[in-house]
Amino acid sequence: MKLLIFKLVFIVFIGYWLITLFFIMPKNPLNITSQNTKDLFESNLFQRWSFFAPPPTFNERVYFAYKSTEYKKIDFYEILVPVLEKKSKAIPFNTYEQIQDYILASTLSNIETNMRTYQDVLNYTNNQAVVKVSDSLISNKIVEEIEKTNDFKTLINYAKLIAEKNNIDINKYSLQIQIHKISIPQFIDRYSKTRKEEVIFSSNFHNLKYEKI
Repeated sequence: MKLLIFKLVFIVFIGYWLITLFFIMPKNPLNITSQNTKDLFESNLFQRWSFFAPPPTFNERVYFAYKSTEYKKIDFYEILVPVLEKKSKAIPFNTYEQIQDYILASTLSNIETNMRTYQDVLNYTNNQAVVKVSDSLISNKIVEEIEKTNDFKTLINYAKLIAEKNNIDINKYSLQIQIHKISIPQFIDRYSKTRKEEVIFSSNFHNLKYEKI
């Protein structure tokens, strides 16, 4: 009797996981045509795991460009990689670095979401208008709107901390924030040294001494 119960439990367990894997696989002709069964499965045994979520196709980089008002030079500091490196080296005592990473990641996510929203709204408004505006004007407007957000102010405040650590006098420098995306090569191109880097956001230069924390 115990052996029979064990076999039944084993069969149900295996069956559940086979069905789960079937429905969380990428879209294919089989699971698309089984929509009714999928609806029944999700209404009773639904879970949110995504084993087959597509991998990221790019890495982000954020550059702080400090422009000197005296010597006409610009110093660049990338801020994401140092945080990730410190986070890795400080394991398991990396609570501070984890908080930094979380704040920066959520800030960038919010900025990119807002950029897409502003882009959609401005494109729609432009399409409905009698007199069209250029793409460059729309891009400038998006930058202006992003610079009004708290997320952008968070980056400004972080830029002041980076300036202090690197002995940059904020009274003599202005700041530009750039967000880049660097493509992740596919497996067949894994040895290629070429990486496509795209600027997705570039702010105006801001005089740091007048930016309030």
